[in-house]
Amino acid sequence: MMKALLLATSLALYAGVAHSSISISQSATDENKATIDQSNLKNLYGDWVFNGGFKDTSFSAINPNYKITQGDLLLVQLWGGVNFQETLTVDPRGNIFIPKVGPIKVLGVSNADLNELVNKSVQRVYKANVEAYVNLVSSQKVKVFLSGLVTNPGLYEGQSADSIFRFIDLAGGVRQDIGSMRNIQVKRDNELRYDIDLYDFLQRGELPVMQLQDGDVIFVGPKQGEVEIEGEVGFQGKYEIKRASAKLSDVMAAVIPNDKATHITIIEPQHNKVQTGAVKEIQALQYPLNKTDLSSIAVEPGALIKVSSQLKPTSISVDVLGEHDSEFEMVLPWGASLADLLEKVEFNKLSNDSAIQLFRRSVARRQKEMLDASLSSLEQTVLTARSNSVEAAQLREAEAKVILQWIEKARQVQPKGQVLLSEGYAPDKIILQQGDQVVIPSKRNLVMVHGEVLFPTAIAFKADMSVEDFIAKAGGANDDWDNVNILLQKPNGDFVKIEGRQLTKETLVEAGDEIFVLAKPDMKEWQLTKDIFQVIYQIAISAAVVIGI
Repeated sequence: MMKALLLATSLALYAGVAHSSISISQSATDENKATIDQSNLKNLYGDWVFNGGFKDTSFSAINPNYKITQGDLLLVQLWGGVNFQETLTVDPRGNIFIPKVGPIKVLGVSNADLNELVNKSVQRVYKANVEAYVNLVSSQKVKVFLSGLVTNPGLYEGQSADSIFRFIDLAGGVRQDIGSMRNIQVKRDNELRYDIDLYDFLQRGELPVMQLQDGDVIFVGPKQGEVEIEGEVGFQGKYEIKRASAKLSDVMAAVIPNDKATHITIIEPQHNKVQTGAVKEIQALQYPLNKTDLSSIAVEPGALIKVSSQLKPTSISVDVLGEHDSEFEMVLPWGASLADLLEKVEFNKLSNDSAIQLFRRSVARRQKEMLDASLSSLEQTVLTARSNSVEAAQLREAEAKVILQWIEKARQVQPKGQVLLSEGYAPDKIILQQGDQVVIPSKRNLVMVHGEVLFPTAIAFKADMSVEDFIAKAGGANDDWDNVNILLQKPNGDFVKIEGRQLTKETLVEAGDEIFVLAKPDMKEWQLTKDIFQVIYQIAISAAVVIGI
């Protein structure tokens, strides 16, 4: 059950499943560890190519540019003075044999020209009243060796006109650590037939037209070196260098600087630090992006290319949302404070100027990082917990699946990034940033009650009502007071935990507050339920939502 805050059902369920520790097979733990290890790898330009997009689709024989080869099956039909229909195989000499016509050489003929060639051959025997129609039924399958630095070298089967992408994809792709996407060779009878640079395909859509034969070898050679790119570019990571150096213009054309980019800094590779026995300082050279001929600058393997913006902002844009009569977007000088903004806001009679809210993107990102870290820690606890018997292990595995599914849902939560403006804060000390959102809440004469109550609802505010009174108006708590936790949220986003005598205190609740009734976790397995409850609190405070099951 989802509401502004979903609380009760998920907590009750977690209290139930958390009674025992959980046992998961070692393979699940290893798989999780492998995923974490992979996330630490640097992006490699082009590493998105071999993810299965080629291996599942083979060549279509209707391609008009396909060249007929040995083993292809052709459907030959003659009509008129002679009736003949048969599927013929192109023999090792590249011929098909039609009775009373003889052998016809079709090797190397394009699919588009096949019918015309056979018609001419037939008409040399039958001068009139005989027509021919030839159709390529299926092309010959070939077996090709994948060698060199692919993930799974071996012998792979496909159509003769399949691209090398499909065969490399079948072999698991190029090894990212040492394999090259720019040094790929196709060999036949130990002779080089094609030398292929896959970056030509990625950057310009160019790929040589080829047909493979039985026994061909696709060899993926080692990479010669890489440069690393970071900063204001569309792609950040490593870019493979084909030779001893590369033009900076070629690298930039591939990684695409964004609109903010103004300068490029090249930090020379570490191996250039020692020269003729003398130690020299590593050089860093900077170039204006729009005033430099990038094709005249060479970069060597191991270099770091940093693309930056040297533009200093002079103003910022801040969204002003909620109940007020001002513009909804205000432009302020760089370094302006919240006090400067509030001076420009025109409040109206419905504006709650005592509960100003501030939301910031950098805070949202940090809250997301902290939430992900808490979820990862909880996941590790679930995956590594032990059981004392087979029966207990089976039970805990089922419980673990429920918790892991909840964790996956929780990972989708996006915190709001609220900067809590507590009572007595100094607005002139709050320096605004580009993209900040300031919300002026409306005055509300309602109190919302959520969670473990019979009827979650909004109740008209009365000054003489306590927290307990408002909960009673919502049908009362679903459990004893000892088994629930009470949170009171103020209009500015601040949370107050209500305990003991505070439940009956009449001055705590104010107009616009929200009351959340949360079920306490079962403490029989304290650590696991405590961890879950802490994450639920964390989501509630950062995103104003609790994920239920």
